[in-house]
Amino acid sequence: MKKSLFLLLCAALVLGCASPEKKVQDPAPQPEREDENGLAFAALSVINMREDPAYSAELGTQALMGTPVKVHYHDNDYWVNIETPDGYKAWVNEMAIVPIDQARLDTWKETPRRIVTNYYTFFLDAPTPDANHVSDGVWGDIVEYVGTTGKYTEVDLPTGRRAFVPTADVTDLRTWVDSRAAVVPAGAPQRDVEKARQLILETAKTFVGVPYLWAGTSIKGVDCSGFAKTVYFLNGYMLLRNASQQYKTGEPVDVSEGLDKLQPADLVFFGREATEDKPERITHVAIYMGDGKIIHSSQVVRINSLIEGEPDYYSRKVIRACRIIGQQDCGKGVVSIAKSGVYF
Repeated sequence: MKKSLFLLLCAALVLGCASPEKKVQDPAPQPEREDENGLAFAALSVINMREDPAYSAELGTQALMGTPVKVHYHDNDYWVNIETPDGYKAWVNEMAIVPIDQARLDTWKETPRRIVTNYYTFFLDAPTPDANHVSDGVWGDIVEYVGTTGKYTEVDLPTGRRAFVPTADVTDLRTWVDSRAAVVPAGAPQRDVEKARQLILETAKTFVGVPYLWAGTSIKGVDCSGFAKTVYFLNGYMLLRNASQQYKTGEPVDVSEGLDKLQPADLVFFGREATEDKPERITHVAIYMGDGKIIHSSQVVRINSLIEGEPDYYSRKVIRACRIIGQQDCGKGVVSIAKSGVYF
């Protein structure tokens, strides 16, 4: 399998991202055997990846429909261990994926595709509003394009099932990726950087009120690092999964003397500061909005202030920060969708 599919961004141990209300749990041991090394597509609108092969196991992360994943091996012909493009290994039931080979993946990368650009939609079995549902779809799902019929677009789902989706709910994938104005090169004009920052914040604010979901990475529910990851993905960036990984990426921003060096769209991190007895531990991440405000997933996606005395004051101290915008594709753990090798 081509290594370009999987972003070898970080060898750090995968740790959970927690809201202030939930204790961080140690990850389950990951499998050492790799006797399949196959490929697959995520087949459902959002697939739930669990830390152990059981429905009762902790949710580890999620992947969106159309995401190419690596298959490691089956367990009792029901549970499948897979790996996302950002290197996260976990378990799904076998109906959550569709096995493919390298030739199919290569063809898919050259095929016209559509990405869901509405929060939520339905794939139907006919191009009429009263047609039966084939599957739901969420923001960021990817399907193959067949044609357009009136107000509906005809597509093939990863399962191979033909379906129809409202044309207003999808966009050509290549056009969408090329239009991600938040992905700016290092040294870009300040006006472009300012626009990029605002695009990140505009996307983040559309998630306000979405419930916190441990390991969630979709509009159906997000945890703190899943929120940051999803907001940046929808703007053309691919980030590592967890806060304990994300803070090591991009350009570090010094917050030792306060928030003055932060810019809107920077990631800010909370947790336990290092002491003589214990090392530093990052457990929460938020997106900085400027003027002391943050937006983050904690119980729900919400906006808080880091300024003491304000009514929405969030009392935890920022201990790390990093800048993502303009730091992609240069060995800093941040990759653009366009150059990742995963989708094209």
